[in-house]
Amino acid sequence: MVLASALAGVAWATRASVHFFSERGRAEVGQPRSRREVSPGLSTALLPRGDLSSPPNPTIFEEPAGTFLGMSDEMLLERVRDQPILGMKLNKGGATLSFRVELADGSRAAFKPAQTDLRTIPRKEVAAYRLNRLLGLNAVPPAAPRMVSREEIFLHLHPDSLADLPRIRAETVFNPLGKTAGVIMYWVPGIKDLDLDTPGGLHQTMQWLTQGHPIPVDKRALAAQLSQLVVFDFLTSNPDRFSGGNMKTSADGSRLLFMDNTMSFFIEPEGNEHTRSNLHRTQRFSRQLYQALDRVTVPALEGILAQASQDEYQILTPSEIRAVVARRDLVRRHIDGLVASYGPRNVLVFP
Repeated sequence: MVLASALAGVAWATRASVHFFSERGRAEVGQPRSRREVSPGLSTALLPRGDLSSPPNPTIFEEPAGTFLGMSDEMLLERVRDQPILGMKLNKGGATLSFRVELADGSRAAFKPAQTDLRTIPRKEVAAYRLNRLLGLNAVPPAAPRMVSREEIFLHLHPDSLADLPRIRAETVFNPLGKTAGVIMYWVPGIKDLDLDTPGGLHQTMQWLTQGHPIPVDKRALAAQLSQLVVFDFLTSNPDRFSGGNMKTSADGSRLLFMDNTMSFFIEPEGNEHTRSNLHRTQRFSRQLYQALDRVTVPALEGILAQASQDEYQILTPSEIRAVVARRDLVRRHIDGLVASYGPRNVLVFP
């Protein structure tokens, strides 16, 4: 599969020969909160490009699109897709199955198989990675579909995971050919817990994203990434982010990682109550991300999620794609309403 930059307008093609996953059930949602209606043309009228005085500090986001932690996406994707598997070790502590994979070139990957627990649907991790790139973000580890056979898992299973073999057999879904259709992702070394998804941490960080509250200079980059995360989780309808232990950074603490996206892309056009509440509380955003919302259209999503052949699984269903676009419209209306109230300088404070 050749993965072209979404910013260049080139569609991705997928290569995995995998079966189609069943559609995810609907998430429970509460009643939508009232919101200010703004003319669809307001975003263009209020926000002329390049016309904002005191523009945000551009050094917050230094990494170019098409790389992840300084490495080429294409290189990382080719590695996780094609390198032979030498070892697999079950990750402990998770409610669903995931493995640390040792590859023949000495690198590592994370693998999530198709499984009976529908809190993990691997295709949605692929969708999150590709949407992240369409938006010009560098926050989701490169992820690709990969078929792994029953024999590969059992033959290469780490001795420490042999006690979990009954669970692996019972919960992994194999097709009639004895293969599981999963997602394989670049293994980010040395990730750290940010401890911001506690009640106290969430309260503190939401203040940074609220009008009238100062952002400490040394927290500005983190605040910018948290604002991006709020928008991304609303677009993907991911209710699992602020659930405890699901806020990770790179080893040096500089990069907030948008990981664990397999419980996402529900089909409610207004999102779930959790992500909707976080969006409504957020009042400071990235100008570049706001403008990138223009790229989130049905044709664009169909392009980046297209199957390369009839044998490959569908990354997102048509209803899931339409729901993403509907949620994009809600993000726009929310930001446009804030701009009308506070002005673009006070709302689009990040690059």
